[in-house]
Amino acid sequence: MNKTKKGVFALPFMVIITLLQTTISLLPGVLFLRDSSRGPAILTYMVIYLLLSDFFQLIGKASYKKGSFIPIPIYAVKLVISCVFIFLIAQQTAYQFAVILLAYELFQLLIFSKQFFYIDSIFYSLLNAFFKGIVFNQLLTINYPFNYNFSLIKPFIFAFALILFVTILTQGMYSFLSRHTWFFILAILSLGLLYYLLITQFMAHETVLWKLILFILCNAGALYFFIKSKNARKKELLLNIFALISLFIYYF
Repeated sequence: MNKTKKGVFALPFMVIITLLQTTISLLPGVLFLRDSSRGPAILTYMVIYLLLSDFFQLIGKASYKKGSFIPIPIYAVKLVISCVFIFLIAQQTAYQFAVILLAYELFQLLIFSKQFFYIDSIFYSLLNAFFKGIVFNQLLTINYPFNYNFSLIKPFIFAFALILFVTILTQGMYSFLSRHTWFFILAILSLGLLYYLLITQFMAHETVLWKLILFILCNAGALYFFIKSKNARKKELLLNIFALISLFIYYF
């Protein structure tokens, strides 16, 4: 009976987390769509592509925590569908982003590998934050013809640091190798990076005081309930809601 109840509530939870994570990945870029020549044309493709990817990542992490892995043939079906959307996105933008999105598919494939224990790796933390904090947002905001400038990364550094913090805390919950202490230390360091970034920007008059105060209050509340809660799903939901609210505070 308990297993049945868990199965019933698992799917709605996964759908909610998937929706939150996709929104988190694209929110900064959507807010900059007015400055983009091709962003609106690929937004629908990006949303569907990331919903599919985020849902499979959740399945992969849940399986990894139990020491099991999704069969590669099942993932192959997802890969074929993803490639269709990568092709549609590349048609509207540039082939360079098709290469980057294919690299993201390789990143996801490693999650389902039995050899690398990838979710217990710092490389997963960094690459997940890089793709979701920077790459996807730039895909929506870069103007075409394609002419890249590294200064375009700057608006999305906060999103990268925030997603890095949330990713690391989440990894601690899914760790198969029981590296909870390691991820706790990394989470403190990434949180320090977030505050360093915000305070530096405030000192340089690049952000306003009320945003800094709201973020501190939001962060304090999220950490309080995160530590207090014993339910892993509630913790993950809380982290994603915190990330979404923080992005609204920073980018609005």
